[in-house]
Amino acid sequence: MKINEFNTAYLNNNTSKIDSDIQKIADPSKVMKNVNAFIQDVYENDINTSLQEINNFNNAIGFVQTADGALNSISDDLNQIKTLQVQANNATLNSDNLSAVNSQINKLSENINNTLTQTVYNDKNVFGKFDFNGTIIDTSMPEFDINNINDFEDSLNNARNFIGAFTNEAQSKINNLSEYVLNTSKAKSQNETDLSKTVTDLKNNELKLNAQLLAQAHSINANTQSLMNLLNGG
Repeated sequence: MKINEFNTAYLNNNTSKIDSDIQKIADPSKVMKNVNAFIQDVYENDINTSLQEINNFNNAIGFVQTADGALNSISDDLNQIKTLQVQANNATLNSDNLSAVNSQINKLSENINNTLTQTVYNDKNVFGKFDFNGTIIDTSMPEFDINNINDFEDSLNNARNFIGAFTNEAQSKINNLSEYVLNTSKAKSQNETDLSKTVTDLKNNELKLNAQLLAQAHSINANTQSLMNLLNGG
């Protein structure tokens, strides 16, 4: 084999190998299918998970707000009962007046218990003890008893305190999750831009390398030809 043929074959083999290696890294279709797809899936999964958590917290807030609305109604009825009890202690009332007051108290008492048993959110009663992702929501309420108003009122206040604390905590977590989703979405978008730039840079480097190899091959072949001419006495 002649020297120039050997050099040409050697350069061609190495050029093919380098080109093959670059294609494995820089082929946009492979990058997008493998690296980008994996990273984008991670981002997408994080975003979807966070959005689902936000939805769960919103549902939980809707749940406790429904309970809170019912407790407000119960509180109004309870205040009316307490006012009527004071009215009933008026010595000037005759039996008919007293009977009318007691009738109103009984209706309000019935209304309170109906509110406790019939207030639901998505077909679930809102009064009880619930575990929401490790956070206990306690809206437990006893059946109303006219003879035990003070204990009932304590339970009502406790339930409202639980609701207020949970609502604040849930809203804070929603805000944090919303910010995380926003930042992750930006990172996902930036990742696509970065990968496109990487692919472009690799392809440009490939073109530069190929140009250098071709120039080198041309130089070697020219030098080899000159040497052969000298050896042949040309």
